[in-house]
Amino acid sequence: MAACMADGTTILSNVAREPEVVDLARFLTKNGACVEGAGSNKLVIKGKSYLHGCKCTIAPDRIEAGTFMLAAAITRSFISISPVIPSQVSGLMQKLLAAGCKIRQCSHDTLEVSAVSQCGENLRGFEVKTGPFPGFPTDLQLQTMALLTTWFKSCRSLFEKRMAHVNELQKLGAKIQVCASSALVSGKIIEMVCLVPALLQLTSEVGYHWY
Repeated sequence: MAACMADGTTILSNVAREPEVVDLARFLTKNGACVEGAGSNKLVIKGKSYLHGCKCTIAPDRIEAGTFMLAAAITRSFISISPVIPSQVSGLMQKLLAAGCKIRQCSHDTLEVSAVSQCGENLRGFEVKTGPFPGFPTDLQLQTMALLTTWFKSCRSLFEKRMAHVNELQKLGAKIQVCASSALVSGKIIEMVCLVPALLQLTSEVGYHWY
């Protein structure tokens, strides 16, 4: 943002590739800025002497959408989410589909997620490794770990450090072994009535909003 009105050309290397960066670049460009390379690991910003106003619609929050999707899986329930950009939550969708959830895209910005048990079937565990976009987002690892505690099997998850939430889940009885950036979650040890309020509290503490 500062480089948009700085003298000369600014080159930023090893930058984030997340959709939020692309959305910010789109907004700045509509204001008259010159930002090239959004979505890659290199940005080239040519400074301008002035910018102007514009009308811009903010993209849906992919982390908020993913949180609701995981909440449906945790509670073995059904949810319809809109607006959402399916391509931005594709990593999570693949994991939930592999686990046995049913996901249907009703329109370009609407998803239906169902984890309702049928004929006594339970969801299957999965392994997950976080990474830069389009990889699995680190901001969903807390919610994902809460989900993994509801499986019947143990699941290994490779997260990028950020393990502060493990202690809180362990206080509720979760069996989680942490070694460096890897966590082994032993499932089916937390009652739903205990887990869901805890998840709501934990996610609200890190900036997620539930309605």
